[in-house]
Amino acid sequence: MSVIFSAVKCFVLAFNFFSLLLGICIVCLNIFGLEFAIPNTDEHTYCIVGIILGSFVCMATLFGFYSVVCESLGVNVIYSFFMLMLLATQLLQMQTYKHQKFFINALDLLEDAWNDVDEDPMAMQAVEINYHCCGLYNANDYKYRHLETPSSCYRYQNATLELNLFPRGCVEALETSYHNTMKREDIFNWSLLISECAVFLYSCVLSILLFRRSRSAPIPNAEDGYVAPEPAQRINHCNSRTHLLSN
Repeated sequence: MSVIFSAVKCFVLAFNFFSLLLGICIVCLNIFGLEFAIPNTDEHTYCIVGIILGSFVCMATLFGFYSVVCESLGVNVIYSFFMLMLLATQLLQMQTYKHQKFFINALDLLEDAWNDVDEDPMAMQAVEINYHCCGLYNANDYKYRHLETPSSCYRYQNATLELNLFPRGCVEALETSYHNTMKREDIFNWSLLISECAVFLYSCVLSILLFRRSRSAPIPNAEDGYVAPEPAQRINHCNSRTHLLSN
């Protein structure tokens, strides 16, 4: 029984530590994603939700370390319930926000920025600087529209050297960026999901073992040298009162 109990505790601590690392990575990734996400969009909301969820995972794992160390049944039950809620919240987040939808929205914004490049070139230039690209498909797009190639199409915004010109268009750069982000997010999200499932499973097993250990705790008896304390003797004051009255 003690060997199984110790093994379960080790598994809970290991998966708890792994969840803590993944939670920190998810927070960092979503903070980095906020720099490229456009405010008031689903992608921006997804990054904020990811930061909040990752922070809750980190706090939950710290609480989990305490629950394993203190070996309290009530604390472990609360921790198991909290991990179940985080697990359900992350599943809901993964089903609600889709990276394909983010890419389609970003592509629509890119096309709008390119259509308005004659009147408002700042939006297109911001995309070119962030994604290191030029034009919609390549640098020749500006020539087709009889426009001068802006400095945002060059590395370090140095337009004096033709070698500094970004060779790829912004559609390709946007697709590559979102594909890499999608792959990275899926790896971390599914790894955290599996880790949370393992933590929830082993914490439930640990709670069951703690419950069985509390029920099977030995009751001390006389054979073990235990002597029950005698009840305190009650003092009857009736006789003393009668003696005083008789006097």
